[in-house]
Order: sequence, then C-alpha cells, then structure tokens
Amino acid sequence: MSLATDLDALHSGSLWVSGEDRAWIALQGKDAPDFLQRILTSDVHQLQPGGGQWSAMLDGKGHWISDLLLYSLPEPREVPMFGIDLPRERLDVVLQKLEMMHFTEDLQFEGTDLQQVLILTDGPPAHVFGVENANDHGPDTWILQRPDRGVNCTAHLLPPDRVEDCTQALQQAGAVAADADMLEYLRIRAFRPRWGADFDDATTLPNCNEWHRSSITKGCYAGQEVIAKINTYGEAPKQLCHLRFADAPEGKDYTGAELRDADGRRMGRMSSFLRLDDGTAVGMGILRRRAAIEGGTVMAILAGEEAGALEAVVHLPEKVFG
Repeated sequence: MSLATDLDALHSGSLWVSGEDRAWIALQGKDAPDFLQRILTSDVHQLQPGGGQWSAMLDGKGHWISDLLLYSLPEPREVPMFGIDLPRERLDVVLQKLEMMHFTEDLQFEGTDLQQVLILTDGPPAHVFGVENANDHGPDTWILQRPDRGVNCTAHLLPPDRVEDCTQALQQAGAVAADADMLEYLRIRAFRPRWGADFDDATTLPNCNEWHRSSITKGCYAGQEVIAKINTYGEAPKQLCHLRFADAPEGKDYTGAELRDADGRRMGRMSSFLRLDDGTAVGMGILRRRAAIEGGTVMAILAGEEAGALEAVVHLPEKVFG
C-alpha cells in the first residue's frame, strides 16, 4: 500500500503494524522500585501501578545507554513487577548493565521474546498511557498505550505464537496493515526522535532536549550531575532541534544534509527529514549552540548541491522535566 492510502486508513479507522523494533525486559522483586529509582533518570516512585513513564539509562557523563519506556504492571500481586520497553538493538547492552548494577537486591529480570503489534488511530486512545492485564488473551499478554509513535498507539504485547491470531483478528475488524515507513512518517511529523537516527550513545540527554525523561528532584542517578549542571548554568554545546521548511522539492530526501548559518558556516546536520503532502517539510537536526535559537534559520544543503539549499526555521522543544 502507498503512504497516502495508509494515511486515509488512519484518518477513517485504524492501522496495525509490527513493533519489532522494540524489545521488552521483565523485571520484578521486592526491591525493584528502589533499584530502578537508583539507575534510571525518571522518578520511579511517582509511577503508579498500571502506569507508564518516559525514562532513560545514562552513563556517568550523561551519555545515553538506552532510551526507555518504563511500565509498572498492575496490582494486586505479591511483588512489584515492571516492564522496560527499549530499542531491540540495545537489549543485550541494557541487560549487561542491569547485571553490573545489581548487587544484593531482591530482584529478577530477563529479556523476553514477547512481540508488539501496534494499533494506530487518529481517534481517542483506548487507554491512558499505561498498561493493563489483557486476561482475554492470556497471562503473558499486555495492552500498552505508547506515547512515542506520533499518533494514538495501543500496543498488544504477546508471545510470538499469538501474533498471527492477533493480526488476523485486527484485519477482520477492519484495521489496515501498514509498515515501518508509516511509523517513520508519523514519528518525524510529530518530532519524536528515534534511537539510531537522531541520537545514540555518543550524545547526551541534554544534547537531545529530551528533558521530559529526567527528574532533577529525586536522588542521585548516573548522569544526573550533568543534567543538573547544564540546566542550571546554560545549554548543551549541541542540541537536537525541530526544523520546519516552507517548501521542499518532491522526491528529495535531506536526511544527512549539512546545516549552515547565513554566513555559510557549518552548524550541524539533519538527522531526520520528511516532506509533507502540502509541499512543506519538517525534520530534526543537531545544531551548535550558536544556531540553536528559537525562530532562527539555517540552510539544509545536500553534498554538492548548494543551489538546492533549503531554509529551515529552528524550534526548540519546551524544557519540561518528568
């Protein structure tokens, strides 16, 4: 199907698509809340059973180890149970870090083979950002509300042998199958940065303006000193900014384009780019601090194509802490 067809289906009903780019770690134990509070950027003690929150795992210099969505699975249960949603390519790294940080706590964790089937809609979400037990599907299946896909997104998290039944049921209910290109379109349109495209382990959380993943009021965690210092005394040397273009040529992808100021000086590069149906375009790019100014302009230039430079207006994400 074409992107236009998928968008029509999204506006009039719903889409389903595989969420295979994400992995899931199950973590439980009496000491699980305090353990996660110590190693993650978000204030885990503010997370209610059945809820979810943006989070991250950083190193001591504020560099990303992985972006995370953290879920507290519903009570009643004997011990607290959490789910960690993360990029699949970071699963082994995060499991290794959990093992290194785990000492004598009453805690168990494991990577699972659970897979996600995403249901996307322009209408109201079926649930708040959180998770509930889907008893009609079985004890290993969860229904989550994802905040990171650019539209209302409900994810069915289930064992591999139940995926086909789930997708067939969705199709019979009228949901239209889409693909990863649609997910990319929606998340860029909504300015949702993605691991591996807009940030990675060479960048810091302040570089990415993903402040909503962090708390500056809870106790110490890896990277907190860097976050607090930059928040108090200035801005990061480079920042991930939102970019808007008044027009863009059809068929050209400016991902990776160089970003320059009015004097032709190199200020950064485009990390994501999307041309919209009305001929305008949006994207994200890492800019040096002198160019990361709300309402300022930069030029996006593909290698060897100075004549095709596009002017973009810079927008800074609002700084809101989690």
